Amino acid sequence: MSQRNWLKGEIVTTGTEILLGQIVDTNAAWIAQQLNAIGIHLYYKSTVGDNERRLCELLRVCMQRSDVVIVTGGLGPTADDITRQAIARATGASLVLHQPTLANIRRRFSNWGAQMTSNNQQQALMPSGADIVPNPVGTAPGFCVEQDGCLLFALPGVPREMKHLMQETVLPRLQARAGGAGVIRVRTLRTIGTGESALDQELRDLMEASNPTVGLAAHTGQADVRLTARGEDEAEAERLLDAVEKDVRARVGDFVYSTQKDKDIAEHIVDLWAARKQRLAVIEQDRAAPIAARLRRARGDAIWDNGLQARIETQTRPLFPPVDAAESAYADAVPRIAAALAAAGSAAYTLAVLGTTDPKHGVYQKERGFTWILCHGPVGARQVRLNFGGGDEITMVWKGNRCFDLLRRALLGLD
Repeated sequence: MSQRNWLKGEIVTTGTEILLGQIVDTNAAWIAQQLNAIGIHLYYKSTVGDNERRLCELLRVCMQRSDVVIVTGGLGPTADDITRQAIARATGASLVLHQPTLANIRRRFSNWGAQMTSNNQQQALMPSGADIVPNPVGTAPGFCVEQDGCLLFALPGVPREMKHLMQETVLPRLQARAGGAGVIRVRTLRTIGTGESALDQELRDLMEASNPTVGLAAHTGQADVRLTARGEDEAEAERLLDAVEKDVRARVGDFVYSTQKDKDIAEHIVDLWAARKQRLAVIEQDRAAPIAARLRRARGDAIWDNGLQARIETQTRPLFPPVDAAESAYADAVPRIAAALAAAGSAAYTLAVLGTTDPKHGVYQKERGFTWILCHGPVGARQVRLNFGGGDEITMVWKGNRCFDLLRRALLGLD
């Protein structure tokens, strides 16, 4: 790996409309993915408005701390297109009129049958000594300046133009600069039934390593373990990921349910049912049936049987205490409901969710409420008591995740 020069990079997006949230910055996300794919370490992403002084100040900092800086936007013909001026000021260069670029702009307007206005000449101004990045799909070319070992690329903000220049010119040049086609690969281990702090306790020493790196990302009701490895090629990066994943699974394996970074736990449950061709019945005290609805949204219609649901509801719903009943009434009812689920026997697995559903019992309210989850299947009954209840959005995500984790563990024979 010594022949590879691992470059540090950052992205600067310009535009007041992006800074104020009027336009979503999709350019930076796409550029980050491309830099990651060729092994550029991305350390910073910044957004600055259409202000020459502030952009100049930022670029001076960027060039001191990074090997590669990619700036998008601000290369057009209008008064607020100030990127070229800011770059010239930051690098101490003068702006010069690049005649071949001006000729190309004139030719484009002529082909369109339009008269070129004088302000379009601004798009042909370049910092002295800059390398032109040709733009055959737009009017404004990009350019590259180098100072103190830092490569600074200025690219158009129009996504179609920016992507063309990145793919045709910028990425090949960066690969050559790095001395090879090194890669960075990321793998995500999705976990359920544990939290970020508990994972940190188990994995902290791995999180101190430099390659591969291990990081955590918390979500509502679950957390991800993110593994990142850099290698001379994809095979080396994948070998490093395999090794660290094996170590992580040895420590927290029961909590990992997927390596697909966007895989929701409800989708995982649906996949498990589909593979086993078994029936699942869900009975909820909340008549809006949010747990069942989440399964439906996760492609669950194929395993759903409304008739089955109705038959079991008929036998069990009368056993549910009123939602405003004391918890002792629920504690007394849970064994009877479990027995009714076992007697129904019409589905391979049945799930009952009962407890407080009034929104005032939400997770973050003083009055926390409670929830009981019961699961019955071939290996018997399992139940969980949660120290929260309610019907608010966050509470429902937590309830659903705990329901699905209980089902997953019952299916896989996990404690």
